[in-house]
This record gives sequence, C-alpha cells and structure tokens, in this order.
Amino acid sequence: MKQAFFWSSWFTTLGTTGLLFLWSLPLSPFTHPGSTANEAAIIFFPVMGLRWLAIASTITLVVMAWGRQLNLATGSVIGLTILVLALHLVLGLINIGIMNVWLSVEPIKTRTTNTVYAGIYFGLPTFWILLTAGLMLRLAHFRN
Repeated sequence: MKQAFFWSSWFTTLGTTGLLFLWSLPLSPFTHPGSTANEAAIIFFPVMGLRWLAIASTITLVVMAWGRQLNLATGSVIGLTILVLALHLVLGLINIGIMNVWLSVEPIKTRTTNTVYAGIYFGLPTFWILLTAGLMLRLAHFRN
C-alpha cells in the first residue's frame, strides 16, 4: 500500500512538472523573445502547490521507510521527517521566489537570466523527484 501511494505521488509530481513545463513553453527562454506573463499565470500556483505536496508525501514515505530499514527509534524517525520536511519547505519557498522573479516583468532581464531562473525552477523539483525515486528503489533493492 505504501509503495502504491509513493509511486502515485511520484507520478503526480512528474505529471505536474510536465504540465508546468508545457504551460511555460510560450515564455522566455523557451521561445525568444517569449510572451510576458500576465494574470493568467496565477494558474501555475495551484498546480505548483499540488506538485510540492506530492513531493512532500514522497519524501515522508522515503524517510519512514529508511527509518524502519535502519531500525531507528520512532522519535528519531519523526525528528528526521520534520527536518527533511523543513528543508523541503525552504526549497519550495525558494522555488516560488524563483518563479516570481522569472515571470516578473523587468526590463533588465535577458534570455540568459530567464534560462537560469527556469533551470532552477524546474531543477529543484526534478532533484527531489530523482532523489526520492532513487532512494525508494535502493530500499526495495535492499529488501530483496
């Protein structure tokens, strides 16, 4: 059951990241000069929130599974889960800030700066997606 919940959350994260990428294609740096963001960009926020909640669930499941695998005390697993979710919250807030800077209308932005912003915006959740999948697959390999 936990494996099914993990992988459904993982694929939800992957799907929402893909959806956000498709929605971002008309923007710079994917097209040049690219359209500017307007009020319609608010649709990014609920999808981005769903993505970060799905990542949080995958992280929680990975930490709990590794805690059981390493025979950690329940208090240690809870503390580790809180620590990892706090890091996740910080990275999520950084991601929102990067998205805000990327989509803001400033005359000094270049295609290179937009490329950096888009790379960070999509890179942070992709890092978490790959990390959680790798850890869960490694845990499944240890069990067998």
